[in-house]
Amino acid sequence: MINLKLALYGDSMTEYLHTPPRILAALLQERRPDLTFDLLNYGVGATRAELVLYRLRYEFWHGRQRMLPLPVLQPDVVVLESCAFNNSNDQQAGIDNFARIWDEIYDTCRQLSPQARFIPVLTIPSSPQPPAEKANRLFFHAGPEIFANRHHWREIYQQRFIEWITDHGLPLVNVRRAVLDMESRGTPRMNWIAADGVHPNPAGVELISTAIADAVSAAFTTPLETA
Repeated sequence: MINLKLALYGDSMTEYLHTPPRILAALLQERRPDLTFDLLNYGVGATRAELVLYRLRYEFWHGRQRMLPLPVLQPDVVVLESCAFNNSNDQQAGIDNFARIWDEIYDTCRQLSPQARFIPVLTIPSSPQPPAEKANRLFFHAGPEIFANRHHWREIYQQRFIEWITDHGLPLVNVRRAVLDMESRGTPRMNWIAADGVHPNPAGVELISTAIADAVSAAFTTPLETA
């Protein structure tokens, strides 16, 4: 039985997939019973792309969890969420920097872990409507204009990530597109989002996990041989 090591990087959208990501583990095992999987969730709330780059290169501790750098970890799959949710009021300089950092992330993965499959993920879009005041622990006293501004920049950074993916000719796990398509057919996006209007609820966690499991399974379509 061949074992694959997966490392997931991102912000709280990735952290919400649980540590360890048990739903993803079950879905992977269901799709690929011929393989076993070690899953490491390196998602950390409030992470920007710059911090993902640092954690790929250097050891990092989050609470009691030790996150190893790529040269030590040597994963078979690197799943990278866009980190488009933690950029606000950056204007054009911030957007340009976001794309430049993603260039460095991609180059770092290829240099430090060349054997790994690179799987970028664009996650569920946030709600354009501010949540009820008590539902949002992060911005408890923020007014509607603050929520509108943050949603505006999330949309811009997610679109810039799509452009970056297209420029590099990479496949994208586009959960955002799937949710927007379902919304256009009458399924509200809040079916997948927690009461805070941002993070995935249990159905959203399963939706994201399913998309990642499908991508990982598809990346290993040919039979693997033991060393």
